[in-house]
Amino acid sequence: MTVSVATLGERALRRLGVAIVPVADRPALAAPVALAAIATNALLWLAIIASDETPSPADAALALAKAAAVHDGLIAQGFVSWAASAVPSAVAEDYARLTAMYLAPAFGKAADPAQLPVIEARIRKIAQIMAAPALAADEVLGVHQDLAARGLVRWSSFDIPDAAADCYVRLAADQLAGQFGLKADPRDALAAERSLARYIALPTSGERVQGEYY
Repeated sequence: MTVSVATLGERALRRLGVAIVPVADRPALAAPVALAAIATNALLWLAIIASDETPSPADAALALAKAAAVHDGLIAQGFVSWAASAVPSAVAEDYARLTAMYLAPAFGKAADPAQLPVIEARIRKIAQIMAAPALAADEVLGVHQDLAARGLVRWSSFDIPDAAADCYVRLAADQLAGQFGLKADPRDALAAERSLARYIALPTSGERVQGEYY
């Protein structure tokens, strides 16, 4: 049997404790939330309007401008990659809280500046996790390309044998760790290379590997 690069990437993320549940097993997120809805929620956070009220045109415009500024600020910091028209529902409340913080002075209210880095860090983490599967798959592919460049493998990235899968996972996890603020154990990568070397040293049966694609 063979294992896909994407599957190995997800295993590497689980090994690091970054993303425990595979993408295929996660329920789909709700539809993106419009900035106008986020702006209205910010006014609710500040108790400028009640849940059954509609904001005045002036308040709605000001809140929308602040919500757009919050989004632009996150883009400028390299925290998020989605467009203003596609803010994921997972971070919609965080956007509303940030917008409320920027709106507060306009309504004579005080905001807690200590909450700013906390909320931004949460948004950054969610964005990072959402991008993690593609990043991990690229890292597994990088591991394979490195091994191939050194003449250490006799298979392509499309038919990585299951027996070598754990070695790929450990090597990819070692490379990924720093990108998630984790510390890699160099002994783990060394052990993976040794295991892979022993596997590669086994004589081939001469039979072609049959890949399984789903």
